[in-house]
This record gives sequence, C-alpha cells and structure tokens, in this order.
Amino acid sequence: MLTRRVFHVRRHVPMAAIAARWNSSYEKQNEVALALMRETSRLEREVLLPLNDKLYGPLNRAVEDRLPSLPFVFLLGNHSSGKSSFINHILQRDVQSTGVAPTDDGFTIISNGNADHDQDGPALIGDPDLGFSGLRQFGPNLIQKTNLKIRANIPMGNHFMMVDSPGMIDSPASFHATSEQDRGYDFPKVVQWYAERADVILLFFDPDKPGTTGETLSILTNSLVGMDHKLHIVLNKVDQFRKIHDFARAYGSLCWNLSKVIPLKDLPRIYTMCIPVKDCGDGTKTTETGLGSALDDLESSRDEVINAVMRAPERRADNLITRVYDSSRMLEMHATVFESVRAKYSREKWSRFFVTTSALVGGNALAATAFVSGLPEVAAGASVVALAAASGISWFNRNHLAELEKELTSEDGLTTHFRRLYGRQLAERDEFVFSIWRRVLPSLQVALNTLGFSKLPKVKPSELKALQTIIQEDVPRLRRQAAPTEASVAHQVAKLLRRGF
Repeated sequence: MLTRRVFHVRRHVPMAAIAARWNSSYEKQNEVALALMRETSRLEREVLLPLNDKLYGPLNRAVEDRLPSLPFVFLLGNHSSGKSSFINHILQRDVQSTGVAPTDDGFTIISNGNADHDQDGPALIGDPDLGFSGLRQFGPNLIQKTNLKIRANIPMGNHFMMVDSPGMIDSPASFHATSEQDRGYDFPKVVQWYAERADVILLFFDPDKPGTTGETLSILTNSLVGMDHKLHIVLNKVDQFRKIHDFARAYGSLCWNLSKVIPLKDLPRIYTMCIPVKDCGDGTKTTETGLGSALDDLESSRDEVINAVMRAPERRADNLITRVYDSSRMLEMHATVFESVRAKYSREKWSRFFVTTSALVGGNALAATAFVSGLPEVAAGASVVALAAASGISWFNRNHLAELEKELTSEDGLTTHFRRLYGRQLAERDEFVFSIWRRVLPSLQVALNTLGFSKLPKVKPSELKALQTIIQEDVPRLRRQAAPTEASVAHQVAKLLRRGF
C-alpha cells in the first residue's frame, strides 16, 4: 500500500528518431505504393466511372471527389482534449496554438514544404491538385474557416499531412438545434467528408469531459459510421491524474458514454496517453505524474498512436484498394438491380403493346372480312369497335405502366428485386450485402427517376463481368501486392497453396 504520493518521471525517446525510422521504411515501400495508386486509378478511370456515369450510379461523379494528393491523418476531439499539443509533439514545432480556452474554430491542414507558408481557404480549395476542392459544396463559411500551413523540416517529411479540426464544446441537449447555426456550416457532414478520405482518424477525449459533449457523440453515430478500421479513440492527458481511482472513474465514464452510441457488446480499444511536456535539455522530454510506475504501461499507448500516425502512407494503399472494392461492389449491385427493373418494365411494356396491337389488328381483320363479304355496315362497325377497344386498352396500359413505374421506384419495390437477386446471401445472413444495399438504394431511386423508364440503358453482360473481375481477381491481386509477404508466414503459405507447391 502506498503511504505517500510518489511522482514518477519518465524520459521519452525523441520524436525525430521515431520519424527517421518510419521515413526509412516508407522510402522502401514508396515504389509499391505508387504502383498500387496507378492501378487503382486505372480501374476507376476505365471501368468504374464510365459505367457509373451511364447508370447514374452511387459513386460520386464529380472530379472534385478525387482523394487528396497525400495521405493524411484526421484529428477530432473535444475542446481542450490535446489535439493541437499532439500535432506539435509529432511535428516537433509549435505549429498549432494550444491552451485551455478554444484556440481554433476552423480546419487546419498541415503539410511539409521547402519554406514556411500559410494559404487561406479560397486558395486551398481552389487548387485542383491538392484534392480539397470538394469542400466547396459546404459553402463559403467553411471555406473561410479552412487554411493550409506549410512548414519546413518537420519529421513527417513529404509522406503525409495532418488535419486539425475545431474542438467540440456543445451540450447534448442543444446540439441538434444549434449545430449548423453556431458553426455556419454542416459540421457533421464536413467531418464525414474528411473522415471518408482520411487514412488514419484520431478521436481525442479529455479526462474532464470524457465523451459527454452531444456533438462528439453525434459525430460517432453519424459521421464515422463504417470507419472502425481506421479510427483510434484516445483518452489523452492521463498525466493530470494524481490517483489511480480518478483515472478509473474517467475511463469508466468514457466507456459508459461510448456504449450509448456504439451498439456493440465489445467497445473499441481506447488508447490512454499523455504528451511529454518538460524539456530535459538533451533533445528528450519527460512527464511527471502522481500515478507512479503504473504510468509506464499507460504511456506506451502513445507510442502505438504515433506508430498509427506514421503508418498513414501504408494505410493509403490499403484504403485505395478498399475504395475500389467498395465502389465495385456498390456499382455491381446498382447495375444488377437496375437491369432487373429495366427488364421487368420492358417486358411489361411490350406485353401491353402486343395486347393493344392484337386488338387493333384483329378488329381490322374482321372488318376487312365483312367488307369482302359484301357487308360494309358490319365492316365499318367492326372497325370502329376495334379502334375504340384499342384506345381503351392503350389508356388502361398507360395507367398500368405509370403505376408500375411508381411501384418499381418505391423502396419496397426495389427491395423486392434486391431480395430476389441476393436471396442466397441474405439467407446466409450476409450483413455486408445488406449494408451495401442501404447505400445503393437512394442512388438507384434517383437514377430511375432521372433517366425515365422509357430511356433506361441496357446493362451489358460484359459490363457486369468487368465489375466481377475487379472484385474477384484485381482486388485480391492488389491486396497481395500490398501485403507484407516477407514478414507473414500466413501469406507465404497461401502463396504456396496458390502455386500448388
């Protein structure tokens, strides 16, 4: 039992040494990453985008949807959760302002360069080469609150960027009513835009406010859905605790708040860390705390978070492949259901046309027979009856086709086609297939209503085959290129099995 307060001092490895190790590793993998980027770009350009344009598919058709030119790390968190301090620690420079009060109300993009230089939002978003032009859709208020900071000689080199975001400071009760009014733009949508394109996402929490802000919880439930593979949750500033039970109370409070918005039995890992603040004069820094030697294990999490940040270039290759795979699966489902709906409508339309034509032709044939038989009055009557019947059938058919169009574009109608086409996967409880359908359904409704049923293009078997080739052959091939085959025994065994020993 501790009878007196013990202050533990830990000396930390210089950030420059960590960065140098990762920079060396990155240079070795750079050629592979560039090859993967070229191949994924080719697949999108030659296969995905042309078919997507033809069918008004679910993929963003705007040129502005291109990924930013460099991999980037996206930082989110409560006000005063230590995001800016962490950035300064990574960069080994005071790039971002820090303090107890809110210090930044916008998004800051930080990149390496030959000299220090700042660029405002209009110039940044207007630059077609940087990949942030898509932010223009969120309006001038966001543009004015976005800036680029270029800094020379920072440890991360030319390998990735960092994006700092405004701190989240609202209360749960007021969030939904005031979020857009307070910020002047749709903050959750902007966060989602960045998160979808980020290679690593860090979500910081402060011990004083462990997950209690409504804005933070809403971002987790709306803007970061489906991004667990690149999201890291961080409880920062653990050096503020002087007693173990204070730490346990804050950690438990964070877990409790997260459990309310993450509908899983197992919560994601929460990294506990702190930023070293005291300079020893020899290039290293220390942290003082009252937690004693237990802090050794807690602070090791910071090294793991830093490693995740430094792996952003590696993650870019994985994310590019995942992007192509998801795009292919979504477009394949869109095209498959689209063609099923088009074929059903086409069959019904031609069937109705055949009935109308048959009535008209049959009536006229009867009239001709009567006329040849010397019964002109009967012939005239039969012709009039045939024309009236054809007109009535045609009117009925138009109404029927109009109702059919409404049925086919409704959520229930489209879901019926989806369940018939993907019945086997649904029977096997393939949740991934159903999650894709939820993303495809809105774009499919827009496509059918925009194109109009009379002008729906036919999906060629070769086009579906090209998508299946990407899913079944190209993506696995790219995964193998990106996989650490030399370091993984599992990959080596799988390679031998593919070759048949």
